[in-house]
Amino acid sequence: MSSFLIVLGAMVLVVPLCKRIGLGAVLGYLVAGALIGPHGFSLLEPSFNETSELAELGVIMMLLLIGLELSPQLLWKMRGPIFGLGGVQMISTVIVSAVILMALGTSWQTSVTIGMILAASSTAVVLQTLKEKGYAKSVGGERAFSVLLFQDMAIVPILALLPLLGANSEAATGSPLKKTLLILAAVGAVVAAGRLLIRPLFQVIARTKVRETFTALALLIVVGSATLMHFVGLSPALGAFLAGVVLADSEFRHQIEADIEPFKGLLLGLFFITIGANIHFSVIRDQPFEMLGWVVGIITVKGILVYGVGRLFRMRPPESLLFGVSLAQGGEFAFVLLGQAGQLITPATAQILTAAVALTMAIAPLLIGIAIKHGLSRFECAIPKERAPDTVDESEKENPVLVIGIGRFGQTLVRFLRALNIRSTVLDIDSEQIEIIARFGIRSYFGDGSNLDLLRAAGIENAKALVIAVDEPETAIRIAEDVKQAYPHLKIFSRAYDRVHAYRLLHAGVHDVAIETVGSSVLLATGVLQVLGMSRERAMTKALFFQKNNHESLRSLAAKFHEQDQDSFIQTTRQMAEQLETLLQSDPEKLQYESEIAKT
Repeated sequence: MSSFLIVLGAMVLVVPLCKRIGLGAVLGYLVAGALIGPHGFSLLEPSFNETSELAELGVIMMLLLIGLELSPQLLWKMRGPIFGLGGVQMISTVIVSAVILMALGTSWQTSVTIGMILAASSTAVVLQTLKEKGYAKSVGGERAFSVLLFQDMAIVPILALLPLLGANSEAATGSPLKKTLLILAAVGAVVAAGRLLIRPLFQVIARTKVRETFTALALLIVVGSATLMHFVGLSPALGAFLAGVVLADSEFRHQIEADIEPFKGLLLGLFFITIGANIHFSVIRDQPFEMLGWVVGIITVKGILVYGVGRLFRMRPPESLLFGVSLAQGGEFAFVLLGQAGQLITPATAQILTAAVALTMAIAPLLIGIAIKHGLSRFECAIPKERAPDTVDESEKENPVLVIGIGRFGQTLVRFLRALNIRSTVLDIDSEQIEIIARFGIRSYFGDGSNLDLLRAAGIENAKALVIAVDEPETAIRIAEDVKQAYPHLKIFSRAYDRVHAYRLLHAGVHDVAIETVGSSVLLATGVLQVLGMSRERAMTKALFFQKNNHESLRSLAAKFHEQDQDSFIQTTRQMAEQLETLLQSDPEKLQYESEIAKT
């Protein structure tokens, strides 16, 4: 227990400091682990390494989230950059690295293994650095993202290949045909379970509206699929990845992401801390030139290769330079693969590679900054800023309206927008309604709209308007307050239960409100007026004028609602109601503007 206390303390103290000086969270975890580990200040108990299985759950969850992000639509839209640039970069890096190592006397199995380990770059470091520097949406930044996405997918076949390269490993024993059939059966079981069992089970759990059970089911899928892959001799992360891909198009995707993300972040941080704790500073101290050779070699070989790939795909020199420098370092998956390499890499070599990859990741932000400042500044006009894709589907980016709640109010609103060919994304905790609305081609997801992480996953950062159409007044107010604080420039519209609820919503920063019964009540009243002898034109004129003045008074009273005491507020309300009655009884000729609207 004391070790976990020290680990949590190191996370809280060291990681924010590393992020503040520009090293990033991943390197912060590595530094924290190195400081408290046996090769640092030796603050951890000897039994701390027994938590490695718990830490590996972070990697498994990360693969699940990557799988959830790889929807068929996103892969198809980015198929050229992903599979073209990404495939050539990975294959060329593995081949060149293996050839160099074999020339230095390393066996071909070990050379290929190290080449695959070093081919991947750091997604966390690269994307964060490019975003901070303002180049995430440049051509070079977009291409770097495409390659990183391919690398994320490539980790799965690499994990499956590692046991096959180790001739003496336990995973490679037995009949090859039997082993292959067993693997195919396990993969088929995960895919079939995702299509036939998991999605219906999520629907059943969702109807209970018990969020803890939903989260438990998501964790059960992670652990279950990982255990199945481990049983057939493959990496547990492969099962989680496959489960994520199967669920990528489901209506539960974003809620799963929101539920898993906190666990993934914490456990992944624990994983990197255990890696950092195993970094041998004695290796750096005793073999400084060999360590320098590894660091310089990784950055130089990868940088030149990636630059060449960029030029091969007709990227201009400044774009290729940013592309090459961004991907020149090692990545987080190197630590994962080193743990799976087994007999292919000796412990001494693994220690050197762990330290070398960590150092290249630490140097990466500095190199990218230097390249941008000194190598790209004079080519700024040659680097057009383009919208870079991210983990949100392109189809979701085209949806300018995000609607929370798909009851009778939300359904009418979404139907009206659809009739005008305006696309919207819908969130609701009623799985039956989500399933029904999805049949009409409206993008809809199951989930709690009060969860900001879920709203981000659903595309709120790209939305132009948010409509809150939930039934519970307090929930609507809480969503409005949280969203307004996180996205102050986003226009928020909300359904209101009554006038007092409307006052509170406007006070919370909502752009506009609609009291759910006003429109239908006034519209019905126009029919009553016609039965009583009033012409249709005059009835519509009176109705429009009433709605216009009622809306204006709502905004005026919303400000006074929080400023005056109850008696004063009631007096002000009565006065405004009397003014509206006087106006409605006036000659219709004075309402010419409203009359023209009614005719139209």
